[in-house]
Amino acid sequence: MFKTSRTVASMTYKQKVLLMVGVFLCIELGLMVSSEFSVALPKIIEDIGGVEFYSLVFTANLAMSAIVTPIVGKLSDMYGRRQVILFGIIVILISEIITPILVSNIFHLMFFRAIQGFGGATVAVVGLIVISDIFDIQNRAKFLGFYGSLNALTAIIAPTIGGLFVQYLSWHWVFYSIIPVGVAGLYFVAKYMPDVPRAEHAKLDYRGISILSTVILIIVAITTFGGTLIPWSSIFMIGLFIAFAALVALFIFSQKKAADPIIPLHLFKYRVFNVCLFAVFSMMFAATGLIFFLPMFLQNIHGFTPTETGLFMTYRGITSFIFAALSGFVVAKLRDFRLVAIFAMVLFGLIIFALTFFTTSASALAITAISFVWGCASGVLVAIFHTGIQMNLPNKDISVAMSVTQLFVALGSLLATSVLGIFVRNPDLSLGFLQLLYACLGVVVFASIVFIAVVQRRNLKVADEEVQEINVTEQDLHEELT
Repeated sequence: MFKTSRTVASMTYKQKVLLMVGVFLCIELGLMVSSEFSVALPKIIEDIGGVEFYSLVFTANLAMSAIVTPIVGKLSDMYGRRQVILFGIIVILISEIITPILVSNIFHLMFFRAIQGFGGATVAVVGLIVISDIFDIQNRAKFLGFYGSLNALTAIIAPTIGGLFVQYLSWHWVFYSIIPVGVAGLYFVAKYMPDVPRAEHAKLDYRGISILSTVILIIVAITTFGGTLIPWSSIFMIGLFIAFAALVALFIFSQKKAADPIIPLHLFKYRVFNVCLFAVFSMMFAATGLIFFLPMFLQNIHGFTPTETGLFMTYRGITSFIFAALSGFVVAKLRDFRLVAIFAMVLFGLIIFALTFFTTSASALAITAISFVWGCASGVLVAIFHTGIQMNLPNKDISVAMSVTQLFVALGSLLATSVLGIFVRNPDLSLGFLQLLYACLGVVVFASIVFIAVVQRRNLKVADEEVQEINVTEQDLHEELT
């Protein structure tokens, strides 16, 4: 199953499409279980206990994703895309089978959610890299648009399915229900995934991995335990901040000296790469904050029922689904991601600034308008920055660039969950602090718009020629070996 004689150059367009069906099914596997799991978690906690560690269940999953994402791209270069993505799919499927059987307390649940974060991050990163391996620039934009639409569709359907399982069967079926989807995805990937040439002399930067992982764990510790178990003014917390700053400096130094760094610093010479990272982090922080904060606001302040809240969030999902698909076709037609990105970022910036005026007296109509515009913007933004990077970076850098981009996606979600958790655990904190936070994010978003507008577009004809040259070289190599 892990070996094949198929090459990219020998694949028909139909085979490429069927491969992407399998890849997208497997990527959505992780999102499906997360969406269904969020609905089922209160019932799971009721059965196994550990309500005081409620937020850490999400943190374990996101932290593992953040640690794994920068490594996966390098591993796929070293050992092959096919081998790494199949391993990730199998990890997810096995964890979904054994989690409901073996979980008996909250710590078991945290462990298995971390394992699922490992598998999900592996599949997501390699799946996005595969798009650049098998498609030209124009088709990359289309399929990344489909990827955004599927994310939105999953966000609409999965919570409802999870709620039905919890209400009429048991929370165990939240895990069992997605196994058929994973098996179908595994079949298509195993059958159609080609053998992409591996990078010669590639090595893992163990020192860089260790330092980066420690930095991420310190971020989790500061944002999760700060102000609760560990006072902000304590010597231990001050030590964590000092250690964080020192390790970041050490990581940058180690990447300069490493023969094959986990995050090559030359990537940051590409202005479009910096802009996309800047934007995707702020977008994920704000979007996760909305998902985290808005349902609580609707239910606790406006008295919405859980069903009404779910329907309200569904409006956002529907508009997101439509605009994600449209954005892929528009970018493919224009062969330039900047105009679409600016449109979406303007909408998103307006939402964030609207949140700075959010108070307990906000009307249901105002919240509905925010949800609708949020759906339009998030549908485009889910994939537009992946598209921008794949359209503007050389093919040799895309695998690592996708890993770093997914790292910033994970960090944005992780920090949002942890920081907003501080407000939940400390209800005496003023809403003004939260409004100030979103005001700062709004400035970041609009700064990103300016940078996107002035960034220089790459010659896409050269990019398409790179893909053709790689495929021809791969075919020649395959013929020599056979």
